[in-house]
Amino acid sequence: MVIAWSLNYAVDSATVAWGTGTAGAANAGDYFFGEILNLSSGPTDLTGFQWPIVGALAFVWVALFFIMFKGAKVIGRVAVWTVAIPWALLIVLLIRGLTLPGAVDGLNYYLAPDFSQLTNVDLWFGAFSQIAFTLSLGMAGMFAYGSFIAKKADVNNNAFITSFSNCATSFFAGFAVFSIVGFIMQALGVAVGDVSASGLGLAFITYPTAISMMPAMAAVTGVIFFICFFFLGIDSAFFLTYGGVIAPLRDKFGWGRAKVTAVICAIGLIIGLLYTTNGGLYWLDIVDRTVSFYGLLITGALACVVVGWVYGAEKLREHINSTSDFRVGAWFDWLIKIVVPAGLLFVVIYGGFMKDVKSAGYEGYFAWSWPIWAILAGTLLLSFWLQAVKTRGPKLAKEVKGK
Repeated sequence: MVIAWSLNYAVDSATVAWGTGTAGAANAGDYFFGEILNLSSGPTDLTGFQWPIVGALAFVWVALFFIMFKGAKVIGRVAVWTVAIPWALLIVLLIRGLTLPGAVDGLNYYLAPDFSQLTNVDLWFGAFSQIAFTLSLGMAGMFAYGSFIAKKADVNNNAFITSFSNCATSFFAGFAVFSIVGFIMQALGVAVGDVSASGLGLAFITYPTAISMMPAMAAVTGVIFFICFFFLGIDSAFFLTYGGVIAPLRDKFGWGRAKVTAVICAIGLIIGLLYTTNGGLYWLDIVDRTVSFYGLLITGALACVVVGWVYGAEKLREHINSTSDFRVGAWFDWLIKIVVPAGLLFVVIYGGFMKDVKSAGYEGYFAWSWPIWAILAGTLLLSFWLQAVKTRGPKLAKEVKGK
C-alpha cells in the first residue's frame, strides 16, 4: 500500500500538485490525508475507493508477479538493481540537499551526540524497534532465503555483510534526510523537534513540504525521491511475499511456482483493496499494530528461545563457524539466549502496554483512539497468529532438537 502511495506521489511531484512556496508547505499534510487518502471519520466509514491508489496497487502486484514467478534466481538479479538504483538516487538527493540553505544545521543535529539520552528508555525502545524491523528479525522470509544458500556457505560473512550494509544504508540515508530537515528548519523557522524525520510523516508530509519550499528543481527532486521510495519498497515486498508466503507454500504442498505466485499476488491485491478505501489508513494501522508489531516480535522472541535453548545456541555456533572464514565467540550464545529475546519482549511490553496504545498512530502525526470493536478485532487476529505458533511450535521444536 505504501508503495502505491509512493507511485501516486511520484506522478504528482512532476507538477508539485500540493502547491509551491509556503502555501504548498502548509498544504502538504492536508494533501496527503485529504487528496491522496480522502481519509474518513473512522474504520467503519468505507465510503469509496481512491481509484488512483487502486491503479497503483494493481501495478505493484503485477510487477511483483513478474519479479517472483521464476523464483530466487530472477529475484536475485532484480535485487541487484532494486538495491543499486536507490543508492544512486540517494546520492543525488544528498547532493541536492547539501546545496540547500540550512542543510548544515540539520547535519549538525544529526551527527552531534547527546550522551544524556542513554538513560532515556524511549531511546532504547526506538533502537531495539529499528534494528528488529530493519533486519526483518523473525520474518518468515529470513528463514526461506536462509534455506536457499549453499550448505557450506559462509554464514558469518553473509550475516555481517548484510547487517553492516543495511545499517550503512540507513546511516547514509540520514544525511539525505537531515540536510532536508535543516532546510525546512530555516525556511519555516521551526525547531527540529517540530519536523517529522521518520515514518510516513517523513515520506508523505515532511519531504513534500521541503519540495514546495525548494528554490529550484523541486519537481525533479520530488520525482527522484518517490522513485527511490518505490524501489526500496518493491525490494522489501518481493522479499516478504516470496520468502514469507510463496516459498513455504511450495515447500509444503509442492505447488507450481507460477501458479502459486499468481494466486498469492491476486489475494494480496484483493486484501489491499481495503486499504484503498477512505477508511483504509485506519485498517492499515490496526493490522500493522497487531501483526507486524505484537505478532512479529513475540514469535521472533520465541524463535530465539527454540534455537537458543532447545536446539542449542552452542550447536548452531559450531556449525556456522565450521563453514565460515572467521569464527564468532561464546558471546553469540548469550545474544541468542538472552539479549535478543529480552530486547524484543522489552519492545512489546514497553511499546504495547506502557506507552499510550489508545493513540496508536504513526510517529505522532496521526492520532486516533481505537474503538472497542477494533481492539477486539486486533486481539482476534493476534490470537490466530499465536494459535498457529502454539499448534506448530512444539512439533517443530522436537524436529529441531532431533536434528
